[in-house]
Amino acid sequence: MITIFNRKNVYTGNDMGQFSNIRRTLADHRIRYTYHIRNQMGQWTGRGTLRGRTGSAGQLNTPQETYEVYVHKKDYEEAVHLIQTSK
Repeated sequence: MITIFNRKNVYTGNDMGQFSNIRRTLADHRIRYTYHIRNQMGQWTGRGTLRGRTGSAGQLNTPQETYEVYVHKKDYEEAVHLIQTSK
């Protein structure tokens, strides 16, 4: 089981394609992973979310999501090697 205490980050970025490729690579090699997707517009800023208060007016057409992929510490080196060689 991967927990906050025994995991290491192998990817943090805004590219959904790269995020998907990393997940596929890890799954193909049977390396367990967990992921987290953060949406910047969904963050709570006092009363309601940023998007709820302002809508999307004035927002740049850039990715709003940040993707993070974590593996167990014991699988970290193998996962990094597989990710680098799969590019």
